[in-house]
Amino acid sequence: MKEIILAGFGGQGVLTGGLVIAQMAADRDLHTVWMPAYGPTMRGGKANCVVKYEEAAGGRVGSPIMEEADALIAMNEPSLDYLACCKPGATVIVNAHSVPETRTYPEGVKVVRLDCVELADKLDNPKGQSLVMLGALIKSVGLFDREYARESLLGFFEHKGKEKFAALNAAAFDAGYDAV
Repeated sequence: MKEIILAGFGGQGVLTGGLVIAQMAADRDLHTVWMPAYGPTMRGGKANCVVKYEEAAGGRVGSPIMEEADALIAMNEPSLDYLACCKPGATVIVNAHSVPETRTYPEGVKVVRLDCVELADKLDNPKGQSLVMLGALIKSVGLFDREYARESLLGFFEHKGKEKFAALNAAAFDAGYDAV
């Protein structure tokens, strides 16, 4: 089973990022759950979600509750509280724009730091920060192959009627993937 936590402040796209990963797994006929949690304010309050999916068709996910995550996307420093829910050897994708370089991590955790704010801004796509992190996660953990993940991401937004942003979303994903 794969378990991924995406965490940040409301408005940073962590819930959408989790939905995209869940859709990628579901499109492969893998049993998938997505469980969001957010504070009393939508923008600026704490937000996170857990995505779990079985890696083989026919498998079942027993519970959507955070248990032992394989990976964590941390959009800000408070998000690193979820390291307590990560298994030994987990991969943590850290937003270097919001987390100091001096931050320490538990032994054995693989840390990938990238400035998703800068990368998204270079693309003139500030809303693409979570997609930059998603690209980095896909490559770092090897969840899905690049082309499948990219096409699934574009399909997700097309289904939501946001196909006009396809080029920007693909560029954000690619920037994160290539930054690792």
